[in-house]
Amino acid sequence: MNQHPGHTSENYSDVLKSCKREKFLFENHRHRKSAYALQQPLVTYKTPVKLVQNDFVMRITVDSESITELRHLILKSCGDLVLFMRVKPIDHASKMKVWLCLSKSSVDTIISHIMRVLPQAEFGKITPLLAA
Repeated sequence: MNQHPGHTSENYSDVLKSCKREKFLFENHRHRKSAYALQQPLVTYKTPVKLVQNDFVMRITVDSESITELRHLILKSCGDLVLFMRVKPIDHASKMKVWLCLSKSSVDTIISHIMRVLPQAEFGKITPLLAA
């Protein structure tokens, strides 16, 4: 075994305590705070976080023949107002269901654009994106 001269294995822990590099072995880790922990903000969980709901999902049903026209309309006239668009075929692909994620302020604009071009479009629920 590699031992320091003049030290027995019984007092080897005393030698370790005197070394600077191994001092962390004998520190009380519960009270020691790292630099990373000191930089982190203090978070309390007593007050609930209030979510501000700005994004909504609007459901639209159109004929499958007019889905391309709807997509072009949304991308050309309202593309910057829509966050995402999901399209799903229903009723043996005779109709298409469209979900649009948009802000509350842009709902009226998008509805008026769609009704002007596609009066046969069926509008469904407009619900918040995040469940309350």
